[in-house]
Amino acid sequence: MREALDALYGSLPLAVVLADDDYRVFYANPAFFTLTECTQDDLRLMEFRDVLSMYCLGLCGDISELLESSGGWRDIEKPVAMSDGGLAWVRVRTDLTPLPSGGVAHRLMVDNITRYKVAIEGLVNRKNLYQSIVETRPDLICCFLPDWSLTYANTAASRYFDMDRESILGQHFLLLLPSEVRELFGQAVDTITADNPIAELELRVDGDEEGRPLWQRWIIQGFFYRTGHIKDFQATGLDITDQKVTESQFMHADRLVSLGTLVSEVAHEISNPNNFIMLNAPLVLDLWNAVSPRLRELADKEPGAALGGIPVEDVTAHVPQLLGGIIEGSRRIRDFVRELKNFARQDIESGFEMLSVNDVVQTAVLLMSKTIGMHTSRFSVRYGAGLPPVRGRRHRLEQIVVNLVQNACHALRSPEQGIEIATTHDEESGSVRISVIDQGVGIPPQDIPRVTDPYYSTKREQGGTGLGLSISLSIAREHGGRLIIESEPGEGTTATIALPAAMQ
Repeated sequence: MREALDALYGSLPLAVVLADDDYRVFYANPAFFTLTECTQDDLRLMEFRDVLSMYCLGLCGDISELLESSGGWRDIEKPVAMSDGGLAWVRVRTDLTPLPSGGVAHRLMVDNITRYKVAIEGLVNRKNLYQSIVETRPDLICCFLPDWSLTYANTAASRYFDMDRESILGQHFLLLLPSEVRELFGQAVDTITADNPIAELELRVDGDEEGRPLWQRWIIQGFFYRTGHIKDFQATGLDITDQKVTESQFMHADRLVSLGTLVSEVAHEISNPNNFIMLNAPLVLDLWNAVSPRLRELADKEPGAALGGIPVEDVTAHVPQLLGGIIEGSRRIRDFVRELKNFARQDIESGFEMLSVNDVVQTAVLLMSKTIGMHTSRFSVRYGAGLPPVRGRRHRLEQIVVNLVQNACHALRSPEQGIEIATTHDEESGSVRISVIDQGVGIPPQDIPRVTDPYYSTKREQGGTGLGLSISLSIAREHGGRLIIESEPGEGTTATIALPAAMQ
């Protein structure tokens, strides 16, 4: 019978132990001695219940009940010592089996499931690691089936869609997205194939509470069966708003560089004909002064005499004013073009120098004269007398004044509201100050701490970028100074740049 049993169980990878009706062990295959530290001599001293206890003691319940039961595998959650000193996780089964020689025997089968156990634990660990990573990420991570039903959404996605983790599962993912982007998202998913399993798209969605537009980049990956059929999708949404703003800044900066070059070229083209005007207009005025006495004599001798259809009396009265206006206008063009060329020049061309804040303000006012005239009929400048100089970069400081004046203009509700610029010396702090005072709408108290934050603007509808005060603050700090904002809603705003006076 031994040979018959070896033929049945000898080559099996499962450990097999057989016992008679009195639970005496009479057979064990080779796999049993591999899977346990038990030897042939040990086995001769053991009964069937002793063998069971090697695997099940305290884990399989009452061994007597196990002996009486038949069939069914039991996974044993404990490691078993093997003959090679290693540990194995097993599952066991007891039943009654017929013998080749007739009769039946109690049978114990033991399966080594260590490999599967380790694989399952590895999968669980990887799943836990994956979840620990995606749950802490700020990106939106969602998994959905081909019918768009959600099977997973991380914390960030649940928060974004304003749903709890339980209720979001099973939702139609596409319908959770803003309506204006659903079509584009659906088209991107339709492009995913087994050969091209990843799709990317950038979407602009509704603005945040501050009215700032939001940009998202979605990376969608499809997972396929070996047959090539789609299994499910994973979509990762990244907030790229700051990246888009930065790109916009770079493009804007590039345009400004180009604009600076263009301004310099245009200023040069304007300067040439204006030089002719400035050169010839005084000559014409001198010529007029030489001939005007003769014209007055003609007017006295011939009342009603005219030149070009204009009475001589009017010609002699108005031509000097017209020529004076031409000369004055050409001088203003010359001054404006010179300051415009200086302002457009690269900052790197100018280092720190001793400056008069009054000169800085005067240049900025000249540059902003058109804008000021469009917004207010009440504009004034009070230049402080005897102000100490400051050390700074002229064009950077001019930029602060231009920014503050521009903000003041946008704050006015009507041309009757005024703007005043004042330069003063605060001897106590040793600072020279430039204050831009407007009678506009003012700033709410809760917004004052934020107005110098980049991209924060209360004038989005007027084209405000939220960078003016941020840049001004940066320039002020670059010069060792401060930017002070004081405001009352409905009463107006005072923006002051305080710069340290230069040592004499």
